[in-house]
Amino acid sequence: MTTVRPLSRPPIREAIIEVKSEPVDLCRIDAVRDRLAGAYPVVRPFRLASVALHLPDERRGADPGQQTGWRCESADGREVALVRTDGLSFGRLAAYPGWDPFLDRFIGVWSTYVGTAAPLEVHRMSVRYVNDLRLPIGGQFDFERYLTSVPRAPAGLAPEVADFLVQMTLPGGHDGLRVSVTQATDTSARSERELPVILDVDAGWDRRLPVDGQLPVRMTEALSTMRALKNRVFFGLLTDELVGAYA
Repeated sequence: MTTVRPLSRPPIREAIIEVKSEPVDLCRIDAVRDRLAGAYPVVRPFRLASVALHLPDERRGADPGQQTGWRCESADGREVALVRTDGLSFGRLAAYPGWDPFLDRFIGVWSTYVGTAAPLEVHRMSVRYVNDLRLPIGGQFDFERYLTSVPRAPAGLAPEVADFLVQMTLPGGHDGLRVSVTQATDTSARSERELPVILDVDAGWDRRLPVDGQLPVRMTEALSTMRALKNRVFFGLLTDELVGAYA
């Protein structure tokens, strides 16, 4: 059984909450940008082909020159609010403060978005964490010492795996709830002592919810459910030895 426990040094590179909603006019998003300017003063246009927060689904096949929103960053660069005509992505890029402060910051930005852009309906929510794991190299290295799910070399070849990329999508236990998992070695940052492995867990829920007085409660419950699913996946993929390195 997977044991979920708090970590004193969580290996989080990025934490992202995303909400997709009914499209609104760009002029409303301009107004959201202006209302967020005090907390997020570093602003640049977001276009369809932009790479923001390393998020997937960058609207393939559309005009790459079309602006759909604004990327608004805090002065220290630790927080990013990507306000778009079809929703909001909010990310913490460094010094993760914990779930409750992170969720509170998102809710504050989301409230500004809803109060200004006035979408009528939410279509999808997701909670995504990109983790930077560091596997110590020494003696006879074995991925299975640190990860519970790793690829194996075909019969007849040397058993050592130098590099891998694994992707999977799993049901989350509720209708429309899915979790996508990517595990990949980062050999470009490999050193003599450690091998970085990126563990990207993205729990998404396709739910159509009206933007009304009940939405904050429903949204908080849904995001907490997705976070719990993300945690089960994260701790289920790490061995006790590797978890202990971040405890």
